[in-house]
Amino acid sequence: MQRLIRFPVAVVRRLIWPIVWPLREAKANLRLSSHSKHSLQTFFEQSLVGLYIIHHCKIRFSNQALAHMLGFEDPSELVGLDVTEMTHPDDVPLLEEQHRLQQACQSSKRRFVCRARKRCGEYVWLETHGSTVEFNGQRAMMGTVVDVSHQFESKRQSRLANTVFESANEGIMITDADYRIVAVNPSFTRITGYTEERAVGRLSRMFTGQVAELENNRQMMESLLKEGHWQGETYDRRRSGAWYPVWISISAVRDHNGDITNYVGVFTDYTDRKDTENQLKFLADHDSLTGLLNRSSLMNLLTLRIAQASQDGRQLCLLFIDLDRFKQVNDTLGHDIGDRLLITMAQRMRHFLRHDDVAARLGGDEFVVLLDNVTSPSIVGDIAWRLIAGIAAPVTLDNQEMFVTASIGIACYPSDGEDAATLLKNADIAMYRAKERGRNLFQFFSKEMNSQALEKLHLENSLHRALERNEFELYYQPQICIESERVIGAEALLRWRHPVQGLIAPDTFIPLAEQSGMIVSIGNWVLETACLQARAWLDAGYHFERVSVNLSARQFSCEELVETIETALVVSGLPPAHLELEITESAIVYNPQEAILLLHKLRDMGITLSIDDFGTGYSSLATLKQFPVQCLKIDRSFISGTPHNSDDIAITEAIIAIAQKMKLKVVAEGVETPAQLDYLRQAGCRLVQGYLFSKPLPASEMDDWLTLDKSVNCCVPA
Repeated sequence: MQRLIRFPVAVVRRLIWPIVWPLREAKANLRLSSHSKHSLQTFFEQSLVGLYIIHHCKIRFSNQALAHMLGFEDPSELVGLDVTEMTHPDDVPLLEEQHRLQQACQSSKRRFVCRARKRCGEYVWLETHGSTVEFNGQRAMMGTVVDVSHQFESKRQSRLANTVFESANEGIMITDADYRIVAVNPSFTRITGYTEERAVGRLSRMFTGQVAELENNRQMMESLLKEGHWQGETYDRRRSGAWYPVWISISAVRDHNGDITNYVGVFTDYTDRKDTENQLKFLADHDSLTGLLNRSSLMNLLTLRIAQASQDGRQLCLLFIDLDRFKQVNDTLGHDIGDRLLITMAQRMRHFLRHDDVAARLGGDEFVVLLDNVTSPSIVGDIAWRLIAGIAAPVTLDNQEMFVTASIGIACYPSDGEDAATLLKNADIAMYRAKERGRNLFQFFSKEMNSQALEKLHLENSLHRALERNEFELYYQPQICIESERVIGAEALLRWRHPVQGLIAPDTFIPLAEQSGMIVSIGNWVLETACLQARAWLDAGYHFERVSVNLSARQFSCEELVETIETALVVSGLPPAHLELEITESAIVYNPQEAILLLHKLRDMGITLSIDDFGTGYSSLATLKQFPVQCLKIDRSFISGTPHNSDDIAITEAIIAIAQKMKLKVVAEGVETPAQLDYLRQAGCRLVQGYLFSKPLPASEMDDWLTLDKSVNCCVPA
C-alpha cells in the first residue's frame, strides 16, 4: 500500500497512457489479436494504480488495484455498482458535475479528487484522472485512480499543526542544533516582546548567555543531552529587560542517526501563577486584614528567636496588646468601621517599632509585639508607652472621631518563660492585670500573677457548676424612706457560697460570669428567685412597695428578656407593680432606639424601671428624657465624699435636681454615716440604702425588718 501511495502520478501517466490511448480511439467492435488482448489483460491486472470504465454512473470495468483500494477481493464485484452511492455525500455534486460535462462533451479530460466509500464503510481519498471515450457506441469515462489518503492526512496534520502553532496560548520556539531560533509563534511575541523578525536567526538565551548560567538552565542542558527532554520553572528576560518566571518544556529532535537537529520549547508566562502562589504563601503566614504575622507564624518565629537567644545569651520581650472596649466600636459603628480601625492601629504599631521588632495579630483586637535583643526593662517600658500613646491618638473614620486605648502585658525570656507558649500565656495574664488596674496601661508579668490567674481559672470552672449545684443565694438590702423612716423595699443582691472557699464576694465572681456569658442564666435565676421571695412576703402579710433586681447588660440585650420576666411573674404570682428592674447606663446607651422600645414594653407591663449607678457611665440628658424610667440611683462613689468633697456634693445635688425636675424618684446608695444622711435629707433625697441602716441580709433576717416595720435606728437589727 505504501508503494502505491507514493507512486508519482506523472510516472503512471507515462507508463499506461500509450496503452490506454488506443482504447480511446477504438470502436466497440475493435478486433485485437489474441496476443494484444493477453498483453492488455496482463497490464490491467498487474497495474499499481486503479483502472476503470464508467458508463451512466455505473462501473463497467475495474482492475484488481481499484478493487483492493475499495476493499473488494475481486474486480468483478465492482461491476454494475453505482458510483454515486459509493461516493461521500458531500462529494456527490462534484461527481455529478463531472458526469454532466462528460455528456456535454465540454472537456474530454477529467481530473478531480473525492472520497469513496470502501466496502467496510470507511472513506478513502481518491485522485481520479480520466477521459471521455466511446463505449458500445455511447460516451463513457475511462481513466486511472490513485489513493491519496496519506497525502490528505499529511496536509490535514500539517494544517492542524500550523493552527496549534499559531493559536496556542503558550509561547513556542524552535531552534536548530546550534540554538539559533528558526521559528516562533505569536504567543512568543506576546510574552517576550520580541517579534518574529527580531527573534528568528538569533541565539536563544535559554541556551546561551546570562539566562543559561542559571542553575536550572544548566540542569536543563544536561537533561536534554541525556534524556532528550526537560521541563521546569526558570527565568527569562523580556525585551523591556524585566525578568519574569516561566514554566517551560523543551524537547530535543533527533534525525535517523540520533543526532540532534532541533530543539522545541513550549513555555508559559508564570507571573500570575507565581504572584498567586506568593499571595497564598503570604496569607498562610499573615493576617489577611492588617498584613501582620498571624498566630501560627508568630509562634514559629518566637520559637526560632528563643533558640537563637538561648545560644547568644540575649533577652526577648513579648508585648500582648488588647484594645480597650473595642467591642463597643463594632456594636455601635459596625464591623466595617471596626476593621478599618484595626488596620489603622496596626499601621501605628509598625511606626513605633524598631527595625528588628515584629508585630502580629492574634485575632479580634489582640496584637503581639516581639522585641528582640532587649538590653534593659526601661527600653521595653519606653516602647510600651509609645505604643499606648500612639494608639490613644484620635482616629477619624467616615467623619466619626473616636478614641481607643490599649492595655499591654509584658513577659520576657528567659525570666518569665522559656518557650513560646509560656511567654504568650504570661504576657496575656499581665495584660489582664493592666486592664484591672484601669486600662490604658502596661504591666510586666510577675509570678504572683500566674498563681492569681490559675485561681481565677479554677473559680471560673467552679462557676459553671454553681447554678446546678444550688450554690447561689440572694441577700436583700433594705431601702429606707427618710421622711417616714420606714422600709419601702429591698434590693436583691447575689451571693455565691462556694463549697470550699465559702462566701465569695460579688466583685470576684460577677465579672467572670459577665465574661463567660453565664450571667444570663444566673440573672434569670436571680429574677425568678426574687419574685418568689417577694410573693412569699406578700402572702405572709408583710408590707413593702417593691423588690429591686439588677439586670446585667447581657441580660438586657437578650431577645428573650421580656418572655423571661413574664415567666418569672407568672410562676411566682408576683404583681408587676411590686417588681423594680435596675438597669445600668452602659446597658442602654449603645443601642438607645431598641432600648427605648424594650423599656416601654416593660413599663407597660406595670414594672418600675430604675437607672443604676447614674452618673458613672455615659450619661446623656438628651437620651435620658426618652427613657420611660421612674427612678435614678446615685452611685456610692459620689455619696462617699459627702458632705465634705465639693465635687461629690455638686454631682449629687445635680442628680437630685435633675430627678426632681423630671419627676423621678432618687435613691442614694452606700449611706454609711449620720452626716451623709443629714446632708441627703437637706439636699432633698428621700430614699436611701446603706450600711448605716443594714448590710445585705439573707431572706430570713430580712423578715425581721418587714415584720417589725420599725423606725430607722441607724443600726443593724439584732
